[in-house]
Amino acid sequence: MGLGSGHLQEEIYRIIAENTTDIIVLVDNQGNVRYVSPSLTSLTGFERVEYEGMDAFEIIHPDDQELVRLVFVRTLETKLPQDIEYRVLHRMGHTLYVEARVKPVIDQRGDVQYVVAVVRDVTERKKTEQLLENILENVNAAVWSTDQDFTRYTFCSDSIESISGILREEIMSNPIRLHDHIHPDDNAVLMGEVKQKLDQGLPVEQFFRWIHVENETRWGRLIIHPLLDHTGRIERLDGIILDITQKMRAELALEESEQRYKSLFENNLDGVFSIELSKLYFVHANQAFERIVGEELSQLTDRCFLGLIYDEDHSLVYQALLEVMQQGQPRDLECRLAHTRKGVRVVSITFVPIFLSRKLNGIHGIVKDITERKAGEKALIQSEERYKFLQQSLHRFANDLANVMKVSELENRLLEEVRTVLPVSHVAIEEVPKDMRAPGETWIKIGEKQQPVYLQFALGHPLLKIEEEWLDTAVHYVKILYDNLQLIEDLMKRLEESLAKNETPRWMLRLLFQLSEKERSSLSSDLHDTVLQDLIIWYRKLESLRSTRVVQEEVEQELRKIEEGLLDAIHQIRITCNELRPPFLLKMGLVESLKSLFEYTRMFANYEIQFMAESLEISLQEEQIIGIYRIVQELLNNASKHSQASKITVSLESRGNEVHFIYSDDGVGMDQSLLKGSFQHMGIAGIEKRVLSLEGKVEFHTAPGQGFHVTIQFPRGEKDGNLIN
Repeated sequence: MGLGSGHLQEEIYRIIAENTTDIIVLVDNQGNVRYVSPSLTSLTGFERVEYEGMDAFEIIHPDDQELVRLVFVRTLETKLPQDIEYRVLHRMGHTLYVEARVKPVIDQRGDVQYVVAVVRDVTERKKTEQLLENILENVNAAVWSTDQDFTRYTFCSDSIESISGILREEIMSNPIRLHDHIHPDDNAVLMGEVKQKLDQGLPVEQFFRWIHVENETRWGRLIIHPLLDHTGRIERLDGIILDITQKMRAELALEESEQRYKSLFENNLDGVFSIELSKLYFVHANQAFERIVGEELSQLTDRCFLGLIYDEDHSLVYQALLEVMQQGQPRDLECRLAHTRKGVRVVSITFVPIFLSRKLNGIHGIVKDITERKAGEKALIQSEERYKFLQQSLHRFANDLANVMKVSELENRLLEEVRTVLPVSHVAIEEVPKDMRAPGETWIKIGEKQQPVYLQFALGHPLLKIEEEWLDTAVHYVKILYDNLQLIEDLMKRLEESLAKNETPRWMLRLLFQLSEKERSSLSSDLHDTVLQDLIIWYRKLESLRSTRVVQEEVEQELRKIEEGLLDAIHQIRITCNELRPPFLLKMGLVESLKSLFEYTRMFANYEIQFMAESLEISLQEEQIIGIYRIVQELLNNASKHSQASKITVSLESRGNEVHFIYSDDGVGMDQSLLKGSFQHMGIAGIEKRVLSLEGKVEFHTAPGQGFHVTIQFPRGEKDGNLIN
């Protein structure tokens, strides 16, 4: 009976082993396969007869064999089961992912006689996990699962490292570490209100700030869903963290832009309004526009803009609006406003299209009340020769003002025109408080700075009526431009402040460097074609004079000194011209030009220069060639002034689609933490900005006594670029 039962049990085990989808492998303590279930073939493509008797580790992926052997040895030594994941090579060559439970089989003496491994195919699960990781990486998110009290994580995606700045293993072993990188105010909310909701089994969504990057705030969006069991008890918490830094920065930038737009809109001295397209109804208007038309926006809402236009000008204005809608381009015109409390007003209007997502969404209007100017112009017609002169003056003045870009230029142009046209004995622009104006002179306010700004002048004789009207019109022109130019200069100042904060847009940096190179080229050309040629002419005249005339010994010596001084000046100007615009830089190529620069530098430097350039068959744009050359000039200048180096090494090579430039010296170096403060003094900031403008990357490495090292990467130039060598 017992024997029959044993056979039955063996038969049951055989049926299970031969029909399970998992692979069952019996390995002796030497690592040789003694038995393997038939499922081996369906999983790996190997036949049982091939694998039995083989080294059990032979079909394991080479990179994982050492790990599996260690687990096998640990099982023999500890006599305890082990779990492991590894890769297996299919007979056809592709890789499979498996997980295995390894258990020892103990004989009667207590030794491990065999090891049984139950192997399961987890390839699809691994692919799914990798797909999830790829998705999370692409959307910059991390998912995790934990118990109700956050004492341990049962799952945490690898992407948590890039988002939180903490190693995944550290988070898994010490979950509270994650809170060290969250802003204290936001962490208090998470530990308070958010935790209370989770304890109640309620899902939560919360925004918070990361502080793990110094001097930088990043934002995250936390979504947590409690998983409840059938009794309503919280079984686990599943959550996702989304990095929404770029979105938040874009929203903040948009808000800042909207505030600037609102400030310019509301405080503009010109009338500004906007209308929708279907019925040309008013949408917005600033106070200046309300003053011009004599009505408040609340009275203009749901009214057609054309209702304010003088009847005879309707067709002109409507045609202009139609052209703006069809062509999407601004349109200027002059017309008359009627139905206002001030009666008929003559205005200049600029219609500007409003685009939203590249689709015309509305029309802006900028209105200037030119009624007084028009009245003055009409009165001037009554004068003959004087009128013609004044009219030409106004025309010239108005055209010139169109090209004025600064307040100072506007003031100088006004002074020039007043001196030309009016009988003044003295004229100036003065910025003084109202109560400090000197009596006996004429003061006309033209704008505002810290104090009111006046056109101040003294007359030789009283002005004619048409001269007074000319002056009023000229000042009116100036007033119209004055505050707008102030706004423009303020915007330029802000741009300069952005430059000082290293917030300059790349296109602006590139433009500034292009302008700088253009000015260098112009200055080099001017020096070469004017000053240098003049010096050469004077040198030849002096040489001719000295060779054809007999002079005293003392005079002869002085003339020789002057001649030598002229030669030195000529030499120095030639050097300056070469530095401003290296000759044949683009024709010779970057490598040859750098070799020439290093040869010249060696004549005066007290350090050795080693230059390496190989495998450089890659094209660069003209800007990149000039940029690298300027960077080398700056680094050599820095080495001569600060580094005290005995040897400088410069290398230039192409790697794939990039050009790598490396500079190293064995000089005194400096404290890396002080490098930021040294940027402005050493010109390193210029190098950083120039690399940024050219879409490159730069890294600086230095320490006291360890020299100064720079690594720069530039992308491949366009197809029409110049070969680097």
